[in-house]
Amino acid sequence: MRLRTVVSTAVALVFMAQVALAGIGDYRCSDPGRVYHGNARLIRKPAVISADRVYERIPEYRKILDEKLSDKDVRYHFLMKKASERFAKAVKKMARAKGHDFVAEIGAVEVVKEKAPKPVDRTREVIDRLD
Repeated sequence: MRLRTVVSTAVALVFMAQVALAGIGDYRCSDPGRVYHGNARLIRKPAVISADRVYERIPEYRKILDEKLSDKDVRYHFLMKKASERFAKAVKKMARAKGHDFVAEIGAVEVVKEKAPKPVDRTREVIDRLD
């Protein structure tokens, strides 16, 4: 009797784990250094963006380029911190609004299973959410 209970419990736990992990494993992050939001081990609904195109629209970053500042300039670090904060905030806003659990650079997410849809390019949506 006791063995039956243990076996039933084990089967139930395996089934629940499979249900909980449904969808995970359809994607793989090929470049963890280019992840902007989410956990690379738990990708269910990914999106991709072009960080260069987003940063081009951030006023602080444009000042860095216009003034030809380098990382040796104090002003560069101040402006880059502001630009990075704007970028991260816009990415998170977009992810929440569109239901994405993972956002990375274009090319950093690979589809592992044939039936999984390609990650959606949400660069325009991130740009639209820049403050």
